[in-house]
Amino acid sequence: MKYNCFACLILFFSSFGVYSQSRQIDSSTDMEALVDRFKEEKVTKNRNGWFHYYIPKGIADTLTVKMSCVFEGTQTHAPHIHNEDEAFYIVKGPVRFHINGIEKNLNEGDFIYTPSGSSHNIQRIHNDTIKYLVIKRESLIALEKPYSVGNTNYTFDDCYVPHENYGRLQFNEKTLLNKDFADGFQVTLNKIRKNELYTYKDSAQRQNAIYILQGRTKVRINGQETIINKDNTFYSPKGSGFTLTNVNNEPLLFLSIITE
Repeated sequence: MKYNCFACLILFFSSFGVYSQSRQIDSSTDMEALVDRFKEEKVTKNRNGWFHYYIPKGIADTLTVKMSCVFEGTQTHAPHIHNEDEAFYIVKGPVRFHINGIEKNLNEGDFIYTPSGSSHNIQRIHNDTIKYLVIKRESLIALEKPYSVGNTNYTFDDCYVPHENYGRLQFNEKTLLNKDFADGFQVTLNKIRKNELYTYKDSAQRQNAIYILQGRTKVRINGQETIINKDNTFYSPKGSGFTLTNVNNEPLLFLSIITE
């Protein structure tokens, strides 16, 4: 009897692993499978708040995108280390962030990168709710060693980009995470005005996730198009290109997240 139960468990988890990897999607996928329209009823609750995966593990081979909301407790977890690298965008703060023994307070709109192998964690400072986007360069198999870092003597400030009043800045693209520093992992903040177009060309080696911070946009890929709004995401698989058109009067602000 014990043997049968054990065999069933092995079969269950084996099939789950096959399932998670088989969920990967390519450039021929129906467009709605590439879009996540966030609704709070879709979240997964935990003891400290909730989280929601815009891009779960297995959809993209080297990328997950998750929103975490914490309204109870102090820290989500103790400082920890792993071979995957992560980036965090603070949606609602303030928070206290730790990297390799250094701690600083971060505010709404701040961006922080945690290189592979770094000690890091995030905490609430007061009783206020915090929300943050977790962008992780995942792997479907265990990594034997960390991703390399362009500057091995990096400091906290090398990993940190503070918030600016983006609405007043005159820019089209602002680099938050440089691919040369993060071994091909890249995050940019982009701004386009009404009727302006953002074009991402086909890339066989790179995938791109778009997270809308402000505004409303029309997305077009492989002859299909749809409208997405603030707090929505769009995923462009490897080998595909797309365009975004700002359909609002206010500037469109979005994160472009690229991994190889």
